Amino acid sequence: MKKTLAVFLSLTLSLGILAGCGGNSAESAAPSEAAESAAVESPAAESDRVYIGAVAAEAGIPYFTTMQWGAMDAAEDYNVELYWTGPAEWDFSKQQNYIDGVLATNPDALLLVPTDSDAYISYVEEWMADGLPVICCDAVLKEHVDLVGYNSNPYEGGATAAKIFFEMNGPGGVYQPVSTNPGAYGANLRTNGFIDTMKELDPTCKMLEVLYPTNDANKAAELVSASITGNPDMTGIFVATSAPASGAASAVIEAGKSGEIKVAAFDADPQQVQDLKGGIYDVLIAQDPYQMGYDAVMNLAKYVRGEITEEDLAATFNDSEVDGVVHYDTAALTRENIDNPENKKFQYIAELSDVGY
Repeated sequence: MKKTLAVFLSLTLSLGILAGCGGNSAESAAPSEAAESAAVESPAAESDRVYIGAVAAEAGIPYFTTMQWGAMDAAEDYNVELYWTGPAEWDFSKQQNYIDGVLATNPDALLLVPTDSDAYISYVEEWMADGLPVICCDAVLKEHVDLVGYNSNPYEGGATAAKIFFEMNGPGGVYQPVSTNPGAYGANLRTNGFIDTMKELDPTCKMLEVLYPTNDANKAAELVSASITGNPDMTGIFVATSAPASGAASAVIEAGKSGEIKVAAFDADPQQVQDLKGGIYDVLIAQDPYQMGYDAVMNLAKYVRGEITEEDLAATFNDSEVDGVVHYDTAALTRENIDNPENKKFQYIAELSDVGY
């Protein structure tokens, strides 16, 4: 509506050149070749087209690639010109540069995966007040100031993993929870769900101190390896995100305790699914990023066109404890159910080319 893709790319190039002059890397510059992006054309009338900028927390990983796929499908269905971008790692300061670059092109709406659920509250509040509608996906804000927040229920996902572990191990287990960092809102909710539920199910269990390897697989392997050495009777490891999960799993293998120490992790990257089938993981708590991306672009387009209102979106809220949030189903994937047809939608893609883009 407000900008054509040609103007957008021109501005993006200019921003990238300025960033280069300042000594910044391509990763932390405005939207550039380093970021995953996709422009979606529609045969419908140019005058009716909505331009939506989408800034993920991390570009190029299967979870957000799958969300991008959903957003691109919705863009085709609802006559949206979509630009998808984001930093190469989950980092507030780096993401902010990408957001600034997108905002400079005056989009009609913004899909945002906030890297900080606290810090972005004031930003989103200001953007909304200035007439820029925002929907947050995956990581929702701690305060409802956007149109709506879309994510899975992080606490319940951790609780589900605890229930499956209890079924596998029985009482008296020794468990190592692994988050990312102390300020990671969503990851820590997942971890808390696991810890609280396991303690309720098994008051006799031993719950070790939470490890915080950030999203670094090597650091996770190092910390988990040390924990296994110090706790030779360990029976289970819960990991809140996929990157440290791979490190935790490698530590179990290195210790020669595959099968003895159960490993549960969030997400269902292609490699994780193969590792589940191969016995490295015992349960994956898989989300539905495709549907989040699709719904966000669809509803932003409808909102910009006046086809739905904030009140319409409020009617979809399904979490009585957190205002403004829609929680999507998750699936607990195990070796027994991984090939069930109903679980196919919970398995992520590695590349957009895998689905014809």
